[in-house]
Amino acid sequence: MALPARLTAALGRHPDHLTEDDLQHAVASQIPESADLDWKKDFYPGTDAGKKELAKDVSAMANTAGGMIVIGVDDGKKDHAHDLAPLEPLPGRGEEWIRSVLANWIQPVVPNVGVRPVTSTIHEGKIYWILTVPPSTQAPHAVAAPGNDYNFRIHVRHGTTTRTLAESEIAQRYRDRFQAASADVDRLREVAETGDRYLSDYLTRTVEGSHAPMTYYPGWVSLAAVPTVRGTYPLTTRADRDAAFSRFHDLACHAVTLNARPQPPVLVGRRQVRFEGLPTGQLHQDGSFYIAQTISLHNDQRDTDSPQRMYQRAFELDLVTLVQAAAAWAAETGAVGDLMVSVALHRYDGSGKLVRLVVTESVFQHGPALPFPTAPAETTGNLAAIVSDKREAVVVAWALASDLLADMGAHQPYLLTPEGDILTDRLNNELRHHLTGWEA
Repeated sequence: MALPARLTAALGRHPDHLTEDDLQHAVASQIPESADLDWKKDFYPGTDAGKKELAKDVSAMANTAGGMIVIGVDDGKKDHAHDLAPLEPLPGRGEEWIRSVLANWIQPVVPNVGVRPVTSTIHEGKIYWILTVPPSTQAPHAVAAPGNDYNFRIHVRHGTTTRTLAESEIAQRYRDRFQAASADVDRLREVAETGDRYLSDYLTRTVEGSHAPMTYYPGWVSLAAVPTVRGTYPLTTRADRDAAFSRFHDLACHAVTLNARPQPPVLVGRRQVRFEGLPTGQLHQDGSFYIAQTISLHNDQRDTDSPQRMYQRAFELDLVTLVQAAAAWAAETGAVGDLMVSVALHRYDGSGKLVRLVVTESVFQHGPALPFPTAPAETTGNLAAIVSDKREAVVVAWALASDLLADMGAHQPYLLTPEGDILTDRLNNELRHHLTGWEA
């Protein structure tokens, strides 16, 4: 989870991995509270007032820059870590209770809040609670009692305290949210268009004595992705770019196939790493991503004038792989929030040529003869969920495949399901052999 870098620097360890020893060190160092750090001696009461206080503290951090709430460390009324004060666990008031309060008292719900108990080794049977709150793209988050939507308040952190926004400030926060959403759409379009230009340049480039790559690879699928909370990755020097390429190469090997694995050499780009071949792509320093992979188009040996065939199975597996690769790179840069994804089909041997979808090589359920769709398919998924759960990557790929294949006359994907399954019993031996990271 991406949190203010200052927290890790101050605490000596990422907040997700803090131990009691780290909390003791914070006390010894008298680490002060701030807009992104709140020490609390006591657990929140189970009353409506206590629930409201919990919702206010979490929403205020999400509305500001994110941060961490530590329950079980006394600030001694001096706004810094003063003494350890681990708590007796309260029946019915653990992680589930905390998440229930946050879900019912905050609108919209703050995504990806971390709730973690830390067991005390000094005081047997006692615990600390660490709540980590990432910055949110859905801010502002309002606090209201369940069923009392007409009377809500929006809070932010102000130094070591929490304050309520005035009406004019709330209006500005909503304008900022809508402007950010518009900027994300513009950024996604920019990444896709820039990537497409590089792809076209690569495919039409000729080297003396050889044909342009488009001669051998006329059909392509491209995926562009932009995280809603951008990351940052150093790509200034050649060493930086080589390291990023190597790291992405390793990440791409953990997808369901190896078809997103880039091939050297590493090419220079402005605030990005580029690579060409199968696949072709760009890794942007803010976590944005572009990748294009060839589509196998097969001629009818009995009728060379008939439309080419495109097999759904390999195409659908490639979509899952590309989604996983995009999410892996975004997470590597420290990006969080949602991942906006756009997928398009391209032909470089004449855009008007027709294609028939074929479900499999042996089950000839031919679709109508149609050109590649001109409009991309777009969807949004939760970045953390895609990275941590391969089934979530399938859900995102299913949504993209459904739209593109519908434009080509198919009722639904053949291998992928909306529940996140890959129907491996529908794979032939060759595809099953190439499937990685999935129980075939």
